[in-house]
Amino acid sequence: MTRVTAPDILSRFAAVLLDMNGTLMFSGDRFGPDQDYAATYRTLGGSRLTTEVVQATITACYETLERIYNDPERCDSFPRVLDTLRTLPHAQGLDDGELKLLEDVVAQHERGQVPDPYAVLLRGLARSHPLGLVANILSRKELWLEEFRRAGVLDLFAITVFSSDGSSVKPSRKLFDQAVSALPVPRSGIVFVGDSLRCDIAGAAGAGLATVWIDRARSGRRAGDPQPDFVVQDLLDLVRR
Repeated sequence: MTRVTAPDILSRFAAVLLDMNGTLMFSGDRFGPDQDYAATYRTLGGSRLTTEVVQATITACYETLERIYNDPERCDSFPRVLDTLRTLPHAQGLDDGELKLLEDVVAQHERGQVPDPYAVLLRGLARSHPLGLVANILSRKELWLEEFRRAGVLDLFAITVFSSDGSSVKPSRKLFDQAVSALPVPRSGIVFVGDSLRCDIAGAAGAGLATVWIDRARSGRRAGDPQPDFVVQDLLDLVRR
């Protein structure tokens, strides 16, 4: 791993690819026993399903997708939320309208926000580097594009690659190659920044990219973990202030 002060890292590269969750978007992935999925369902206009059915169905959907997400053999055969819902016992017999509402519940709980300091950083970084995004999400991307518009950062990206547009999730090389092909610089001039050693660092390195790992918890690498080229604690550390 190269030792270099954090604000000098990006000066070594012509373009920057970014992860999303845990890198520039936060407070997402609100899943677990403390979450009131039924309240979200009713906020979205749902009324036919009982609280128990909504809670059980969303819980089963997320747990199913999480198992597949963590299976290295499935990184190029990842299912869509709607297709997963159709396989669940509590969702059997539901019409397309109800299934769509449940799909929207998953999306609402999955999406986070881009805090203002990160939006400011992205605007500054876009003045010196072409930017791209490679993000793993379970749901369709519309809510995320809406959040990027709200934060004023959507137009900063030369390319946005969302896993839910297809059947691949990071660390699949396909997503990285798609982003690289849209940037006006050679692969050797691109660095990828992300917070997951398995999905971001291993995936980007496998695609021939330099990598920056965001070790937010300062947990360090364990034996056998992928080796990043650089380590910082936060995306904000990469820009001089």
